[in-house]
Amino acid sequence: MEQKTTLRAENRSYLGRWTVREGAELSYSSYTNRTFQRLFTDETLLSDYRTRLGIVGWGLFAGADYASQDKRFTASLGLRADGNDYSPRMARLWHQLSPRASVGYRLGRGWSLSGSAGLYYQLPPYTALGFKEADAWVNKSLHYMRVGAFSAGVGWRLRDRLIVSVEGFYKRYGDVPLSVADGIPLSCKGNDYGVVGNEKLGSSAQGRAYGVEAMARWQIPGRVNVVGSVTVFRSEYRNDRQAPWIASAWDNRFVVNVSGTYDLPRHWSFGAKLSAVGGAPYTPYDVERSSLVEAWDAQGRPYYDYSKYNAGRLDAFAQLDVRIDKVFYFRRCMLGVYIDLQNVAGGRLRQPDVLMSTGEIENPSAPASERRYRMKYFEQVSGTLLPTLGLTVEF
Repeated sequence: MEQKTTLRAENRSYLGRWTVREGAELSYSSYTNRTFQRLFTDETLLSDYRTRLGIVGWGLFAGADYASQDKRFTASLGLRADGNDYSPRMARLWHQLSPRASVGYRLGRGWSLSGSAGLYYQLPPYTALGFKEADAWVNKSLHYMRVGAFSAGVGWRLRDRLIVSVEGFYKRYGDVPLSVADGIPLSCKGNDYGVVGNEKLGSSAQGRAYGVEAMARWQIPGRVNVVGSVTVFRSEYRNDRQAPWIASAWDNRFVVNVSGTYDLPRHWSFGAKLSAVGGAPYTPYDVERSSLVEAWDAQGRPYYDYSKYNAGRLDAFAQLDVRIDKVFYFRRCMLGVYIDLQNVAGGRLRQPDVLMSTGEIENPSAPASERRYRMKYFEQVSGTLLPTLGLTVEF
């Protein structure tokens, strides 16, 4: 269980075209965990994990915002420093200085430019900070996680009918907690790996994400409204500075979203939405380890082969939804009827096949440590047409 209480004091001053703010924070975070579980490494172990952690944190911040008289130029500057009493390194504010800045400028004829840069810090998960062995904190050497974020973009507006923007971004992650046992950063394990962080960790992993996002909006009042975005990106990590970059769990490569509505006469309207996403990488299972009776019985689920982390990649997925609306106006109310059809093109979303035990032991006469279950893969594919008929009433 995690709880956090924060006391914040802030002052704002208005000096002409400048807005200046400064303040301080004081917080207390508590984390408790009691977990009894069976673990399997080379043999089955019983773990009775109990921990209680309290962290006092503090922070200072200051910033300033500026806008020119004609509002064409805007700028924002800020500086923040954070610390806590978890470890001597984390207590030093100057190790977690976070400068950030952003600017925007409106050129003529609807054009505009923007850019931002900043350095940010975040505590590792409390699960990692509170992990104990022999009644001692194991991960005292962890650092604040660090991310440097940079972006630059250009936009164009034709009155309120057409808006187009393109932005490039780059993020660099440092001091990311790395699993000593598996060699995988916690941030890359994703939701499929269960609760993470209750293990020995180091702060050597690095990550990066970079790409380009384009957005557009076109509208004719009372007739057409179309909004779309395309993002092309890469998300990668490595164990340390000498290791090669590997695709992270979030490396889908592209995301596309386009939606629009068209208003027809007699209060009819037609809408559609197209969504597409690139295939996510995935880690294959360690069949040899998962099939061991002792290993399977310890956790009741398969084990991943981290030596082949994200070696596979799923297919891309796309879905098209359409909707037709009809509105009836009466003297005292409005009645709306609609038909919504999701996934009209029959797109199929595929997830990695699941490895499961059949419960049948292949070699019952072998020693207990060598007995294996007969394993079977189950396909995970979804994607069906989902029709909906709806009715709305407004008074």
